[in-house]
Amino acid sequence: MRSINRFTVAGNVGTITSFEKAVKVSIAADRVWTNDAGKKETRTDWVTVTVFDDQAAWIKGNVSKGQPVIAEGRINNSSYEKDGQTVYTTDLVATTFNAFQAANTNAKD
Repeated sequence: MRSINRFTVAGNVGTITSFEKAVKVSIAADRVWTNDAGKKETRTDWVTVTVFDDQAAWIKGNVSKGQPVIAEGRINNSSYEKDGQTVYTTDLVATTFNAFQAANTNAKD
């Protein structure tokens, strides 16, 4: 059986960190559920998305904090040393990245 490494995240942009040929975009993805007491709870998971080349250049000029986006790609695990400790990271390396206009919450029907 072939394996598949595909991941999709949809949420709102937090930060955009630019590099020469890449950007790292943090995306906030909310999970909402009802707890045992019947109260709604929300948790925000932050996903770091790395985008390269032409898509990265497009993001630099067209995407801003708070904007709704969807990204699809592969999971990439890596590590680096910081202050003598090994730090492990898991990122989404995007092959597809789309941004949308934020909904106008002041619009009237």
